[in-house]
Amino acid sequence: MSKSIIIIGSGIAGLSTGIYARMNGFDADIYEMNSIAGGLCTAWKRKEFTFDGCLHWLTGSAPSSEYYRYWEEIGAIQGKTIYDYEYYSQSRDEQGNCFTAWADPDKLREEMMRIAPEDKMFIDKLIRDIRKFMKYGLPVNINLSTIYPTICAILLLYKYRNPVEDLCEGFSNPVLKNLFRMAFDWGTMCSSFMLWTLALMARKEAGYPMGGSMPFINSVEDRYRKLGGNIHFHKKIEKILVENDSTVGIKLTDGSEIRSDIVISAADGHTTIFDWLGGKYTGPKIRKMYETYEPFAPLLFISLGINGDYSREPHGLTFALKEPLKVGPDETKFLFIKNYSYDPSMAPKGKTVFTLMLPANYEYWQELKKDREKYLAEKKKTGDAVIRAIAEIYPEIPEQVEEIDVATPMTFVRYTGNWKGSYQGWVFNKKVLTMMSPQTLPGLNNFYMAGHWVAPGGGLPSGVITGRNAIKMICKKAKKKFTTFIT
Repeated sequence: MSKSIIIIGSGIAGLSTGIYARMNGFDADIYEMNSIAGGLCTAWKRKEFTFDGCLHWLTGSAPSSEYYRYWEEIGAIQGKTIYDYEYYSQSRDEQGNCFTAWADPDKLREEMMRIAPEDKMFIDKLIRDIRKFMKYGLPVNINLSTIYPTICAILLLYKYRNPVEDLCEGFSNPVLKNLFRMAFDWGTMCSSFMLWTLALMARKEAGYPMGGSMPFINSVEDRYRKLGGNIHFHKKIEKILVENDSTVGIKLTDGSEIRSDIVISAADGHTTIFDWLGGKYTGPKIRKMYETYEPFAPLLFISLGINGDYSREPHGLTFALKEPLKVGPDETKFLFIKNYSYDPSMAPKGKTVFTLMLPANYEYWQELKKDREKYLAEKKKTGDAVIRAIAEIYPEIPEQVEEIDVATPMTFVRYTGNWKGSYQGWVFNKKVLTMMSPQTLPGLNNFYMAGHWVAPGGGLPSGVITGRNAIKMICKKAKKKFTTFIT
């Protein structure tokens, strides 16, 4: 008789886990608190417009990448048209200086030399290391044939373990220093993440699957269902059932209990460990993670449906504001616009979708949420302020906006349950550079975790890899050969 597995959460990690479970002969049931699968990999309609909350690029979008096979295994990539970026983004400062972060190392070097020829030595060093990232990549499976490139990649990661703000100190030219930081700054994230992203784009291995998040996640869900997997929607977890230090199932908020041989949580890590399991199975390493590691900061996600053609404008643009934009206690001096003109499925011909992400204070929005009228009023105020700010570079925008959607940190909590409204688990910074987060908990049997809370840096790859690894671990324990196949 096949062992039964309950999987909590139907995001990319939960669906991937379910797919590998079914490929290896396990009974798999996913329990999801919402009405659709996808979790953070999602998009939503507002009249004629589609607002995408996830996909900007897909690591491993070409057959030359190791990741590509994983996307094939879960049915995500088949039949998808990939849009390959020529550049990561553009940035413009207060004086109108412009920098294009080209994916091609030669073009990137030429662009930086145009602005700062005096920084030739540092520019050439950066370009050499981007080429090394292109050469070595980050092997997913470590074996004898990948030991050398793996070591080289790790050394590169360590070399660029500091954030982009620190990296920019290598430039003496203040204009390039500022523009480079505007283009790539992700707070405390290791600068290696951005250099690696450029290398992947140069290799045509970080393209965008046309159609965005919904066709992508729908393909994965379809693969899971065709393999015989089940999803139970509108099922909220109250606790994970444990007997004799082994998980035996789950209890739902409606009081019902469902038994299983194994439980895998592909949901929020903090909720899983400290709420559903009562904080009993932690140990010093787990507690240190949740006490000292940095989750991705909560944000405001603003989407605009625009009656205007912006196909000649950059697909990614960071620009300096004349006056800082203030939202509650937060203030930002720059805006980043994601322009989806290259994907005709997002808006009717002649129209455009913009999305923007702004830093947000979780406690501020948590308190506002207690008063619905104040909460909605602040959302509207925020949307109006963003439109006015965009008008600094696109003056016609205020008259062209037909639809606007403002998602707050509390929106993320509502739909995903993510701790503190974080949108992607742990930040890939120097503190977690060598961190190996366990997918099991000390003292607890028949329990595993998958998703971005066990893989710093987050993103879609963390979901498929950790889901795959969880089932590999189960197969190994059962002395069963781990199997995958592509259809």
